[in-house]
Amino acid sequence: MVMSKGSHPHAIDDEKLDFIESQTASDVEDLVDEPVHTQSQYHKTIKGNNNGSINGSIISPDSDSAASSYHGRFPVYHRNKSLIQHITTFLVCTGLYIPAVVIHEEGNILVLTLLYAAVLSWLIIRHLPQGLISRPVSTVWNGGARAIDRLPSWLVRAIGFGVPPVVLILTAALRPDDAQGTRGQRLISCLGLVVLVLMATACSKNRKAISWKIVWTGIFIQYILGVLIIRWSVGYNVFQFISAQAENFLGYASQGRDFVFGPNSVTYNGTVIPFASSFAVTVLPAIILFASVIQCLYFYNVVQCVVANIARVIIHIIDISGVECVAACSAPFVGMSEASMLVGPFVSEMTEAELHQVLTSGFATISGSVFLGLLTLGADSTALLTCCMMSVPCAIVISKIRFPEEDVPLTKGSAVAPAYKDREANAIHAISNGAIFGIKLCIVVVAVLLAVISILALADGFLGWIFLFYGVEMSIERLASWVLFPFAWLIGIPTQDLAVSAQAMGVKYILNEFAAFASFTQIQDTLQPRTKLLTTYAMASFANIGSIGTQISLFMTLAPDRAVVIAQLSLSACLSGAVSTLISACIAGIVS
Repeated sequence: MVMSKGSHPHAIDDEKLDFIESQTASDVEDLVDEPVHTQSQYHKTIKGNNNGSINGSIISPDSDSAASSYHGRFPVYHRNKSLIQHITTFLVCTGLYIPAVVIHEEGNILVLTLLYAAVLSWLIIRHLPQGLISRPVSTVWNGGARAIDRLPSWLVRAIGFGVPPVVLILTAALRPDDAQGTRGQRLISCLGLVVLVLMATACSKNRKAISWKIVWTGIFIQYILGVLIIRWSVGYNVFQFISAQAENFLGYASQGRDFVFGPNSVTYNGTVIPFASSFAVTVLPAIILFASVIQCLYFYNVVQCVVANIARVIIHIIDISGVECVAACSAPFVGMSEASMLVGPFVSEMTEAELHQVLTSGFATISGSVFLGLLTLGADSTALLTCCMMSVPCAIVISKIRFPEEDVPLTKGSAVAPAYKDREANAIHAISNGAIFGIKLCIVVVAVLLAVISILALADGFLGWIFLFYGVEMSIERLASWVLFPFAWLIGIPTQDLAVSAQAMGVKYILNEFAAFASFTQIQDTLQPRTKLLTTYAMASFANIGSIGTQISLFMTLAPDRAVVIAQLSLSACLSGAVSTLISACIAGIVS
């Protein structure tokens, strides 16, 4: 017996889990080809049916009827195409994996084993009878939900609201002092977490409507992610491997850069002049390369499939709407602009709380292209990557505190299929479109940097001229560092590095992440490891003044009828994104 949806908010029915098992990357297509304006057309949610299709999306047909009507060449292959492809995938992966394990000259065998296990598990699940895995999972999950429902409500609240704080405090207090921090510094990070949550609560639009279940669930998920990534050796090795591959990825961008711009340096009168040290030559090629790769993955439905399946899991853990799940899960991969476009068809029908959540998710993290750009500046790749993952649940938490949901979202309790309307003819077309989008992004980055840095210099000159009469040196960065000094202390930065960390955070919020990391990476090796880690966490987001204009212009294009609401919510969402990264730094300070 499956529990009804009304009896417990996170109960899972067998039909949904059967459908999740049956999906592949080719099953997620674009929702709409042209903008529509009716509520029924916007309500295109993913629902399983008897043949495993997706209502409201376009599926590449591979059904028995299509196979039986096929009269071309190789009918046997056409009828058994999926099975043959899966057998070929298994043989190729196994043929590569076994010799690699036996020979193993170099490389991380653990990551290779996990990757092979993931592929093998996916192939097995694809050919298991529907319900063989989902029904036991559903039974256990719903059985636990029914058991919780039988407990007294006061006991459930005591456990749910009491366990996370106790676990966080014990994690900070019981671990001995080490190179990553002392007990006192970890307890300060705990205090910072409490203070930031209380500040967000004080600024809430409607404190009575705050769902504390979502708040504590999100914070506890963030804590678990921090433990798995920072403290667990397997999780740390996996993310370190991913970070290393991201750094290797930059090498491929340099090949195209060398072909276009020539060698990295030239010698003139015995002096070596490096070209690759400039921002334009170092960072921008990596952005263009990543944009092309992402667009190619879009073409093959990889991005849509990954985002949709992650959203299906998240929606059963945190009680938020489908569009919020898609936007939050996609932001660390594709960035705030692309994440917003994935849910573009739903913007006109979103509640104000949903709009605030989508905006906050974009401000609270960085995109893959910016991640690679920051690596070229010398930023800590592992810290950047882990912060992007940990900020996803935190952005949900802070947004639901600042702007709690008071209406009923259109996609409540349903995972939506990410939209992708610009279908290319082939992979080369997709790569070309990605390169075009990448160069547009580079132009935006360069233009914003030129404008903001120049205006800041103008403001610094005017401010310096005023304070010159008093014999005091003053700048915008110094003022920002004074404001952020207590926040740097609250996240657990060691006392001797507070001024440096606060100034770097000030540059990040006033200018942007590129300007901040360009200056911070020059001195990060002279600071304590804890300072380097937590400051990187605090700065790894799009929360700055320039990004507000970018988001407003994008959403006004997606939904002109919501322009006033979006403009009103943008500043609040940007501040919420900044608080989210500070809380991520607090969690990292507790578990590190």
